[in-house]
Amino acid sequence: MNTEYNDAGSAGIQLKGTNFGIRVVFPDDQADDDLLRMFAAIPEKAYILPIGKGIVLDFQARACSERFVSRILREVVWPKKLNVLAWLASEKDTSERLKGAGFHVTEPEPERGNAAAEPKRLILNHSLRSGQHEEYGGDVILVGHLNDGAELFAGGSVFVLGRMKGLVHAGCNGTDGVCVVTSSFEARQLRVGDKLCDQFGYDMKWWKKPVIITLEDDGLLFREWAES
Repeated sequence: MNTEYNDAGSAGIQLKGTNFGIRVVFPDDQADDDLLRMFAAIPEKAYILPIGKGIVLDFQARACSERFVSRILREVVWPKKLNVLAWLASEKDTSERLKGAGFHVTEPEPERGNAAAEPKRLILNHSLRSGQHEEYGGDVILVGHLNDGAELFAGGSVFVLGRMKGLVHAGCNGTDGVCVVTSSFEARQLRVGDKLCDQFGYDMKWWKKPVIITLEDDGLLFREWAES
């Protein structure tokens, strides 16, 4: 799944893991047609990564017309059989429009006793270009490429489902037991916990190979990632 779900120079749709399933966060600066195209292009298996019962569509401050909402239902939600738990919007007219249509417009309540089990996971459905920097306190799944000059910092583990050329720092908050997984290792340097390695190159065994990288005995251990 090395598909980019954003247009060049614009923010893409983000999928974030929550205790109820997936929060789909829409950017404010995309045209309706472009946003619908990106939303429809997200693979269905991206919605089943976290635990939970459904998804929440978060439009943030975006102004959504009745026609746009109708197209989301007809072109994405119904064909993909998505279980939408709530439609959130901070823009007043949009929120009132969604509420008037009978949608739930409030944050889903966490299940009793499950608050501590909330997964801390960020899913980025777009590649990161040179100069871009993403940082998150939990695990990060990048459904795209980490290009040279881009940076991805995570308090937990990092999964790059495309080419990993930029800088990754997993366990940047001192988290133990983290790993870095990529389908193509092409990075010049890598940080896991407090360990920095910057001597990678074309001559290494794992160059351009799918690998799992962990910190063991104060050094980085590379293992083959068998994608099955």
